[in-house]
Amino acid sequence: MITVDQPRQAAIDATLDLIAERGVPGLTTDAVAERAGISKATMYRRWRSKEELMLDAVASLVGEIAVPDTGSFAGDVRALLRNAVKLYADDRPSQLFPHLVGEMARNPALADAVRTGFLAQRRSALCAIVERARARGELRPEVDTELCLDLFAGVIYYRFLITGGPLTRRVADDLADVIVRGVAT
Repeated sequence: MITVDQPRQAAIDATLDLIAERGVPGLTTDAVAERAGISKATMYRRWRSKEELMLDAVASLVGEIAVPDTGSFAGDVRALLRNAVKLYADDRPSQLFPHLVGEMARNPALADAVRTGFLAQRRSALCAIVERARARGELRPEVDTELCLDLFAGVIYYRFLITGGPLTRRVADDLADVIVRGVAT
């Protein structure tokens, strides 16, 4: 039995897969409809444009992020960075995100969707870890929370998007150690 949300989810999945394969400029409603196994009329009942469909697909990337609570700042940072490395090692994100980042410079609506959805959710999880560590007295008082959040993600994104360097559990652990040494009491 087909549920009401199955065509929507099929279109979302097809959109993300096509962006990963072809980039945003290569995304067409014809290709999405064909890949999703739905009609263009079905798509246009849900989304008025390819842009709306793409924004909805990007918004769907935001999932519930488990905020680790290992009892220590070092353990929490290590767990969160290991999760990030695991996420970007998956095929779809590894192919999708470079295209999205490139398109963000040309498409303010997409940039806003990524920043207020995907990135905001991740920064919120990181912030919870920083604030919990601050409350336990594990951080130097002058540590800037926003800068700390940038440190967590910066190396991961730099390797992922710029250098193509390996993203491994060891990288996550080494980065966690460097961050903790830099900001801990």
